[in-house]
Amino acid sequence: MQGDVDAQAFSTELAELKRGGCTVLVASDAPGRDTACERLLGAPELDRSHVFLSTSTDVSTVLDRHKPRRTDPGSFAVVDATPDTRSTAAATSAAPTGLTPTDDWYVRGPNRTDFDELYAATRDALDRVAAGADAPGEVRLCLDGLDPLLDAVEAGETTEEELFRFLHVLGGAVRDVDGMGHVHVSETVGADVLGTFEPLFDATVEIETTATGGTRQRWRLHDSGRETGWFQL
Repeated sequence: MQGDVDAQAFSTELAELKRGGCTVLVASDAPGRDTACERLLGAPELDRSHVFLSTSTDVSTVLDRHKPRRTDPGSFAVVDATPDTRSTAAATSAAPTGLTPTDDWYVRGPNRTDFDELYAATRDALDRVAAGADAPGEVRLCLDGLDPLLDAVEAGETTEEELFRFLHVLGGAVRDVDGMGHVHVSETVGADVLGTFEPLFDATVEIETTATGGTRQRWRLHDSGRETGWFQL
């Protein structure tokens, strides 16, 4: 690990966050996004339970990211808040093509700016998969896109205050189950916007792709202010 930070102190603090439950804001370019997500979800051979709150990624892509892990409802959940072009009645009653009513791990969420309902669906999923967790850090949450929610604020569909409250209670739900959540946001989002929401998270990790095609990361832990230099992901 490069930079001025004490590597041992950084590792110890990060481990403490994982034990007590934490959330991480992941600011990345497009190529580095999937690599970062896979690392934060945990290696496939580890016994991790996943909840995906999707605002922009279709279910087939989520399933590909989750493979080869189990898809039973006790260890896996998808809350689908992606835009739906069907009628309201169809959108709330039907699953995507290829899914059946017996796929209990799938929940067709409400409109992505209906934050009360979205929180309730995600909280239910977290509580369900956490019931079988044996240790802190086993439950992992991925919110695949903060950008659509920021766009909704810009479009006047919701307010910054409502989004702030949603992210706050969502982070609390992750911590309540001693989980580890991460929220993706594009590197192009302005620092002034990120500055509003960063205090809700325990850490920020920046991901970027190098000129040679590699992926590197830089972490900042908010409580201590510890910041690493760039190092390989």
